[in-house]
Amino acid sequence: METTVLAITRLAPADQLVAIQGSFSGPIPCTEVEYVFRLQRRGGSTVEHRRIAGEEPRLEWSGLQNGVDYQLALTAYHRRTGAALGEAPTRLFRPGSVPGVSVNYIHPDDYTFNTSGRSPASPSLLRLPQGRLLASHDIYWGQGGQNLTKVFYSDDEGRSWSYLSTVYPCFWGTLFLHRGQVYMLAVSTEYGQLQVFGSPDGGRTWTRPVRIFPGGSRQTGGPHKAPVPIVQHQGRLWTAVEYGSWQTGGHAAGVVSVAEDSDLLSAQAWTVSAFTDYDPQWPGTVCGGHPSVLEGNMVVTPDGELVNVLRYDTKDAVPDYGRAIILAVDSSRPQSAPVFRDVIDFPGNMSKFTIRFHPETQCYYALVNRVTTDWVSQRNVLSLVSSPDLVNWTIQRDLLNYEDNGWPEDKHQVGFQYVDWLFHEDSIWALSRTALNGAYNYHNANHITFHKFARQTRGESL
Repeated sequence: METTVLAITRLAPADQLVAIQGSFSGPIPCTEVEYVFRLQRRGGSTVEHRRIAGEEPRLEWSGLQNGVDYQLALTAYHRRTGAALGEAPTRLFRPGSVPGVSVNYIHPDDYTFNTSGRSPASPSLLRLPQGRLLASHDIYWGQGGQNLTKVFYSDDEGRSWSYLSTVYPCFWGTLFLHRGQVYMLAVSTEYGQLQVFGSPDGGRTWTRPVRIFPGGSRQTGGPHKAPVPIVQHQGRLWTAVEYGSWQTGGHAAGVVSVAEDSDLLSAQAWTVSAFTDYDPQWPGTVCGGHPSVLEGNMVVTPDGELVNVLRYDTKDAVPDYGRAIILAVDSSRPQSAPVFRDVIDFPGNMSKFTIRFHPETQCYYALVNRVTTDWVSQRNVLSLVSSPDLVNWTIQRDLLNYEDNGWPEDKHQVGFQYVDWLFHEDSIWALSRTALNGAYNYHNANHITFHKFARQTRGESL
């Protein structure tokens, strides 16, 4: 017998309101179902009700108080008999002003997805040819299962968002489009197997994962990645991957690639390179600390060379901020390990960043967490930086600055981080892992937010 399933699939609190989306499946047609939402202050006794009918439980609840935790319950009833058909797990949320548009939200005390975690992370953004936007994020918690990814879509250029699908087991995933089909390159869990999913219908349904590289563990090391760029170069798709773990002392840098004309859902089509360990004897490296590289960006240089520009963990070193590492990749030998090329000055190396090339300006751009205090883990400032050559970087401007705008939560509670983004005409459209309005801390975020950053003046380089 078909089982009834009722769930709240999307919560998006904003200024004095929350957008809610649910889903219902079961033996009763949706047209015969009525939904009742029950809202109360967390721990309070007063309950408000909203009753709606239709194919989908969806509404926007306004008139709420910012900074207050609310409990939301959803029950489905048969419209004619009044019989209860199902009840969704109770969800928590806190309204408050949010820059951009909230795509999805998880309260730090909401255990609905606790088999994976309690914090939305690893945003990935993709624009399909017809204009639809896809946004994905995984669900994280330290030492948690870390195996769920949620996918959302927008058909109005990011003004509103809807839940689309869940991908499992999937963590640290990158959405990408190749020859009209959507794919997700990910790991099964933290340091789990490297794998790829395909979607024949634009992200609504997904194939079973195809294993590219075997997994490991936190204790022994395994594949590590993030939603980093996938680039085309000399007939192949290329992206960065690492191997190791924080527990084993860091990560070695590698590359995964596949021929453009191959079947991307064939494991044999993919090549994983040998990995390059960090070497403190490389010229220009920092002194002291526990330096490591991770979350690299595959980029084609102005002279046609393929390189990997990597985040550089310089905490407690000298200097403790402002450096990145470039490794060269031999595109004629995809199985070979990257080799050291350069240590560069880079304003934002302590958090994951994404580099993209703009063909009209012939410049490279990145969105980085610029550090403006003596705490190098700071992520409450998001800045646009540019370079003509991947070596010399200039800060263009701050896009979000919650260090200096008088926001009541400090840098230990606020973060706009792991931002994935794309160019659209004269703007940058971005997806952020955002900690704001009562997140567990700056790192364990509660929102995924979508932003549009337009060129400010005609003279600006983008």
